[in-house]
Amino acid sequence: MHRRNRLLRIKSSAALLLLGVLSPFALFSGQHLSASAGGVTGGADAHPEWKYSKVIVLPGQTPYAELYLDPEVYAGAEDDLRDLRIVDNSGNFIPFYKESSEEFSEEQLTTYSATLVHSAKKDADTLFDYKVTPLASNIDIQGNRLEFGLPGVNFLLHTQLLGSYDGVAWEPLAEEDLYNVNGRVQSSIELGASYKYGYYRLIAKNNAENLHFPTLTLLRSTRVTHTDHFRQQQDAVYEIQQKDRQTEIIIQNPGRLNISGLQLEIGGSGSFTRRFELYDGEGRLLTATDSGELYRLDFKDTEIASTTIIPDGASSASQLRIVIYNQDDAPLPVEGLKLEYLLDRLVFAAEGGQPLRLLYGNAESAVPQYDIVNFKDYIAGEGKMLAGLGAAELRETPAADTAQSSWFQGRTGFNIVIIAVSLLLIIFLTRKLGRK
Repeated sequence: MHRRNRLLRIKSSAALLLLGVLSPFALFSGQHLSASAGGVTGGADAHPEWKYSKVIVLPGQTPYAELYLDPEVYAGAEDDLRDLRIVDNSGNFIPFYKESSEEFSEEQLTTYSATLVHSAKKDADTLFDYKVTPLASNIDIQGNRLEFGLPGVNFLLHTQLLGSYDGVAWEPLAEEDLYNVNGRVQSSIELGASYKYGYYRLIAKNNAENLHFPTLTLLRSTRVTHTDHFRQQQDAVYEIQQKDRQTEIIIQNPGRLNISGLQLEIGGSGSFTRRFELYDGEGRLLTATDSGELYRLDFKDTEIASTTIIPDGASSASQLRIVIYNQDDAPLPVEGLKLEYLLDRLVFAAEGGQPLRLLYGNAESAVPQYDIVNFKDYIAGEGKMLAGLGAAELRETPAADTAQSSWFQGRTGFNIVIIAVSLLLIIFLTRKLGRK
């Protein structure tokens, strides 16, 4: 009986020891898990791995919208803009694609006059020969469409067109109907390609009414496509230094804008010519598209000036340096400097809960891939509203309570404590039982 009571006291002591050791750990561990489970969810606080956000201001309701990035975005985003994202107020990503330019296509039309030099009747047909007048003696004639002056009566004629370099040897080109029927007119013949013929012959088939075609105009129609980059201008931050008959202008570009032009505002009056060079912050020479000269030439009634520097390629260097060589002349009175930089535009689906936000500032992100880019041509023909960007907001995830972040609150720490307590219990029980 005495031995049984002794064993019960030993077990009770062991249980109390175990409870006393584990209770504080269990208390703090439970508090830590509760805090970490809360997390950051939804809305403006979603995706805390992005450092900055801007509210997107939508002025109306259309299926698609577009916005232009501002200097704050360029300063905080990755250089290649791969970290840009748009989210709605629930944190869902909104598809978008990025553009930096637009393509425009326009028709260019070259016109040649022609003279009717010969006409003749051949059986039921009538032949009309025309000589084209070149634009200049040293420029080849090139045309791909002919326009004929039509008689002022209703008619329909089948015609054949031939071309010649000398008015002697003729080559067939096309067969087409010319007509004027109740206001419906066909007066042109498309050649399908540009030809350099100086003579054309029109054969009016079965011209029983002896209709006359006295005038011909040769046209060359081409479509030219050119690309316009999005650009913005702002005042530059710069300082001027005078040294060794040179003027050095140091331009700061902390936001790493993609600078495509620098416009100097030079005061005073009178003519000047100065040679210049452009360098980046590391001393590399950047070539310019012009002659490498700044000048102003004042005439009696006219002023000719070139005070804009355009690099061959846009530069996003954090610093640029203009060196103006004055020789023995006085330095130019530079009164201002504007920089032009290239812009990017985001086109996105105006969907999801408002407000939408632009996220940026995440070095670990990759370029997003959205299906919307496959529908660019369709979206280009749709009406898009121009959205704006609000002020930049620094996004911070609440820091964990350092008092609850001790090493023993993790899974590894918990296992270490359990093993240590188990060893203590084994030693304690062994000693107690050894004294029986």
